[in-house]
Amino acid sequence: MRGVHRIDFSRVTVGLLALFAFALTSPPVFAGQGTTEPPLKHMTVNLHDKAALRQGAVYFAHQCLACHSLQGVRFAELARPLGLTKKQMQESINTTGIRWFDTITSPMPVALIKKFLHAPAPDLTVISKIRGVDWLYTYLTSFYVDPTRFTGANNVVFYNTAMPDVFADLQGLQAPVKKMGYRYSQRLKIAVGVRPLTKGTMTPVQFDRMAKDIVTFLYYVGYPHEQESHKIGLWVLGWLAGLTVLAYILYKLYWRRVIRPEGGRWWSYWKH
Repeated sequence: MRGVHRIDFSRVTVGLLALFAFALTSPPVFAGQGTTEPPLKHMTVNLHDKAALRQGAVYFAHQCLACHSLQGVRFAELARPLGLTKKQMQESINTTGIRWFDTITSPMPVALIKKFLHAPAPDLTVISKIRGVDWLYTYLTSFYVDPTRFTGANNVVFYNTAMPDVFADLQGLQAPVKKMGYRYSQRLKIAVGVRPLTKGTMTPVQFDRMAKDIVTFLYYVGYPHEQESHKIGLWVLGWLAGLTVLAYILYKLYWRRVIRPEGGRWWSYWKH
């Protein structure tokens, strides 16, 4: 027919595949022009370590609870997994006078936090799900001195954080280790690590242990039923395996009573 042009679909397909391969292998347009992500420190959480959970809860109560809340958990729910009695919880962890069955909230008014830090302190119930263990561990250990900030401190993985360096007396002051990179499409020196300036009341090993304990506690708060789900999962897998065996036995019993045609079983007719 006149006026009708045939389309060579083979050439179109090859062109689309080539374009798709180029998009996968070539860097995006904004590569190198976004924000350089600093490396994260790695840690492993062990929820079977009751001592780490208890120490993390104590450190959180004395270092973090002044501003941050855990409104998804109650003190009454933490006693059993931490291995503490109600009296021990009230004396060592519940130091703010919160009632036993109430959620864990900060005693500092939100308006006061906004006034001094220009932003409300976030609730940390699910922070381990949002940020991840490595990010939290790096965040707690990567504060550095920054005179340009109103708090006098900044952070490697959270640039221009509103949180002050509450660990300065324990860890000591730190200076940033900067390298050329990108922040919001601008090429400049960014912090990718820290180096010590002054000594704190804790040794580096002790402070590192404290940071890991806090992260372990926050991970448990975010995943309170992880250990129970692992135990239940084994029973579920065993039940499914037993059900599979019973289904196979039932299948054999059914086919013993079926008159087989000369051509074989029923699925053999699909070949014809």
